[in-house]
Amino acid sequence: MSNHKKENVKKTYQKKLTSFLFLALVTLGCSKSDDNPITPVSNITFSTSPFDLQGVNANFAKDIAYDSKDRTQFDIWLPTSSTPTGLVIYVHGGGFTSGDKDFVYAVQSGGVWDFPSDIRFLLQNNIAFATIRYTLLSPTGETQGIKKSMADVRRALQYIRSRASDFNIDKSKIILAGNSAGAGTSLWIAFNNEFADVSNSDPVLRESTRVKGVVARETQSSYNIEDRWVNNVFVDYSLTWSQILANETGNIQKIYGVSSNAQYESAAIDTYRAEVDMLSLLSADDPEIWINNTLRDVVNPYNPFSADIPSHHAFHARELKKRADAVGVKNISYYGKNPVLYSHPSNESWTLFCKRKINE
Repeated sequence: MSNHKKENVKKTYQKKLTSFLFLALVTLGCSKSDDNPITPVSNITFSTSPFDLQGVNANFAKDIAYDSKDRTQFDIWLPTSSTPTGLVIYVHGGGFTSGDKDFVYAVQSGGVWDFPSDIRFLLQNNIAFATIRYTLLSPTGETQGIKKSMADVRRALQYIRSRASDFNIDKSKIILAGNSAGAGTSLWIAFNNEFADVSNSDPVLRESTRVKGVVARETQSSYNIEDRWVNNVFVDYSLTWSQILANETGNIQKIYGVSSNAQYESAAIDTYRAEVDMLSLLSADDPEIWINNTLRDVVNPYNPFSADIPSHHAFHARELKKRADAVGVKNISYYGKNPVLYSHPSNESWTLFCKRKINE
């Protein structure tokens, strides 16, 4: 064999040997024992949890941006786990005009809602927990209405899904939860059809918006106030649209992004109302729901002492249960205080609901 051919054979052998060694090193370097926890990527900065985790093995990161707006950030607690975990995303309330993601840092509602204990329970059961903030309605001159806020929450869900491997999240095991406006928003996202836009140039918006379940506390059943609150939610009280409008004019204008009753009376707002009517959106293919409206007495929503009862009335939960039962969506429902009107016989708490749904 000539020296030239020998040299070519030698180079070919060296290349094959180098490739083999490289593949072997990559394979060995990537292999992990099932006993080794998966550490999220280094661009997540961890800090001290805002409440004592009491020895629960988990990390906390705050103010992670899911969009470039002023109020589009979330905090997240991540359990140490060798496998991808489930996730609960919590959406605060406040009538779309107030509230923040730190709502879950402390016990709320006079001790009824013990978020620190609940979050520790979820973490102990290998379930991550995120709390998000979103764009609020403008105090004056609101032009977009509540879909602006709800679209932020939807993007937060999609953003976390887009980084599922970074957070060690199983994107097929996500539950939306919230109270008041956050509860209504969670229901709205869950009852809509898939929002994923697979051809969108933004990879976040290609992600699914379907979830395993929804937790709704002190929720609204629909943001189609004229139709649903008159004909369904408050039918027992024979309220008219004029009576509701007299009490809710400012809120209604903000909800739909109008500045006058004349603007409200338009085909565009008819369409808007239909698009935010969770009761009509609820269908048989939607996830199981856990509903609890038990903090307020069951009274006429516009009696002189009602305060914030209209948007948290027990009958919102009643109508959600009625609709869910009619279309065949499983639900764990509780509603009414003085009197209690319905309590699910399982007595399942919201955290046990989350655990069950994520483990199904």
